[in-house]
Amino acid sequence: MIEASSDVTVPVRPPEAYATLSDLEHAGWLPGVTRLQHIGGPARGVGARYQVEAALAGRSFSGVLACTEDLAPERTVMTIEDGLDLTITATARPAGRGTSVTLAVRYSVGGGLAGRALERASAGTARREVARAMERFAATFAVPTPSRARAGR
Repeated sequence: MIEASSDVTVPVRPPEAYATLSDLEHAGWLPGVTRLQHIGGPARGVGARYQVEAALAGRSFSGVLACTEDLAPERTVMTIEDGLDLTITATARPAGRGTSVTLAVRYSVGGGLAGRALERASAGTARREVARAMERFAATFAVPTPSRARAGR
């Protein structure tokens, strides 16, 4: 079993951060996700189901990502229904004037020597992908810097 986590502080209150965390339709910031499509249940919350295509830790896969826990505005848990044993837990907690957001990914690629070897080999990549995901998540709250017009043009 591989576990990887990362956190970031964003300049918004927890409900706003949580709304973005729990919006699977626009969760392209998730680690390795290349495509998400709503296929059943509500758009958000427990029972929301999305067809997902991803490349994580050197493996490409597709499956159904489902929200299995929704404790707004603090925690959401998503799991793959069939195939890869993958759980994604996202939390949002007050931090000064902003919100501390943590993303934790736990996965297993199978048993036996080959599975354990693949997990060990993919651990570093998984940790980097989760850290990149948090960078992408934080970027969704970045305030754009106005471009400076050049005088005389």
